[in-house]
Amino acid sequence: MEKILKQYFGFENFRPKQKEIIESVLKGHNTLGVLPTGSGKSLCFQVPGLKLEGLTLVISPLISLMRDQVGTLNAQNIPAAYLNSTLKKKEIDTVMANLEAGQYQFLYVAPERFNNDDFNELIKRLDVSLIAFDEAHCISKWGHDFRPSYQNIIPVLKRLVPDAVTVGLTATATEEVQKNIQELLMIEQPHVFTTSVARENLHLSVDPTYQREQFIESYIRSHPGSPGIVYAATRAEVEKISLHLEEHGIRNVIYHGGLGKEERNLNQRLFTTGEVGIAVATNAFGMGIDKPDIRFIIHHNLPGDLESYYQEIGRAGRDGKVSECILLSSPRDVNLHQFFIDRSNSTEQYKDHMRAKLDRMIQYNRTTKCLSSFITKYFDADEYVVECRECSNCLSESRTYDMTIEAKLVLDLVAQSEMPVTKEQAIQILRGEAAENVLAFQLDTLGAFGTMENYLTSEINHIIEELIYRGYVHLKADQLHIVERSREVLGDEATLYTVPFRKYFNEKVDISTASSPNEILYEKLADTRCRLARKHGIQEENIFTDNILREFAKKVPETKQDMVHIQGVGNYKLKHYCPYFLETITEYKKQMAGTE
Repeated sequence: MEKILKQYFGFENFRPKQKEIIESVLKGHNTLGVLPTGSGKSLCFQVPGLKLEGLTLVISPLISLMRDQVGTLNAQNIPAAYLNSTLKKKEIDTVMANLEAGQYQFLYVAPERFNNDDFNELIKRLDVSLIAFDEAHCISKWGHDFRPSYQNIIPVLKRLVPDAVTVGLTATATEEVQKNIQELLMIEQPHVFTTSVARENLHLSVDPTYQREQFIESYIRSHPGSPGIVYAATRAEVEKISLHLEEHGIRNVIYHGGLGKEERNLNQRLFTTGEVGIAVATNAFGMGIDKPDIRFIIHHNLPGDLESYYQEIGRAGRDGKVSECILLSSPRDVNLHQFFIDRSNSTEQYKDHMRAKLDRMIQYNRTTKCLSSFITKYFDADEYVVECRECSNCLSESRTYDMTIEAKLVLDLVAQSEMPVTKEQAIQILRGEAAENVLAFQLDTLGAFGTMENYLTSEINHIIEELIYRGYVHLKADQLHIVERSREVLGDEATLYTVPFRKYFNEKVDISTASSPNEILYEKLADTRCRLARKHGIQEENIFTDNILREFAKKVPETKQDMVHIQGVGNYKLKHYCPYFLETITEYKKQMAGTE
């Protein structure tokens, strides 16, 4: 394998997990590889394809991707071809004849090619040894770029080439998507290989500016000679940003689906060759772009999900050098995504799924935690993460609250307990709550029991999450574990700062004062929000903001109909979250009635 790697691709060594994936394929196992963008996923089917007898059939989603990869293979004297809608009939006939004659080692096709009976009959006659699904997340209905045609050809391929080995490769698969791909391609767990999605050379930032076009112009001016992509949500916004840059003397090319084929190809070539340094585009641009020196990617709009965002920023810095990925947005972006979800013809289950993905994207945009750790934990909740110290949150000057004492109390608890505790148990123990899952394991006997009784559930949750995202405690299978970095805090070697997070109330005010009951109810509603956030794996503010909770506490709604009239309560939240808050309000009213 190393000989093939060196001879054809010029590399001395494999990157992480490449060799394991290739070996699994060569042993005849259906295999899944989840590797970061720019980590050489194509080698995972090209190397075994060169070693195996017969044809490697590559299912690829984009014409530009096929063209680029086939061109690269042919330049290495590797016989490869593609079949897609850009070819004329005579060219297709030539490729088909060469296939019949066994002249190719690789054939790239789009899923739609299997609608052609002549092609299917030819494939059935050929010796196909390997089927590679490039961008395999397109197979899964839970993936961010689901393509039904990708999923529909799986039974067709099983019928045409039942003995071929299958490999799926992607950079953007959550655990849910991975499991779906495994099920569809019949891949067993031992043959799934993943690496961390974290890329240290990508410096992430979120900027709240309202003057987005001016920000983009200023950024480009302050980074002369740096190639970059500016992504916008719509064709109109692409045109508007491009015109703004042109009017201010910044040359750029545009790319979106409304352009003619020739103009798109020309603009792509101008950008990839470096003749023009800036591309302004919709998300139609980028997949398969072979340009390793992209130094920045700016998103003018909030993407609809983190998978799309990660895939798009992954086009930066493929040469390993530092590159910046900046997210800009406006409230209108969220409304636009919600509108498209509501208006789609998908099932309610799928719409709910997309709303949940949008919630996580909003959470990324608002979080005060390390952005790199946030993305890593999104794709693999059990991966141990350490703060990047390079993102806009890690470098934020708003981290002014010294949380070292609270951090030590949390870590003391985790260290004291002979059994691993969950986040929920840790909060209950620290607050001194006699909850069933605390008493059942005699966790109320720990010295840490009640040491943070004056803190809200949400406040302790904030401290724990800070420790997780910064690498001072490890969350795995929903249990907290001490790590080497924990000892820096426990041994008084580290001082930790976070953003101010405590909600100070005048809790000792006489119960007869007008504001006090509202504050008591607000605290109970905040605890409910914290529990829901943990349950759904989202940030508290994405369920309801503090202002909305205060409205609940002030107006004390009794039904969903009462709640829907409160600003910020939409249909999705009404269905999924409001019942829990109504239950809290009902319990509160019963308690208040009992004190009268």
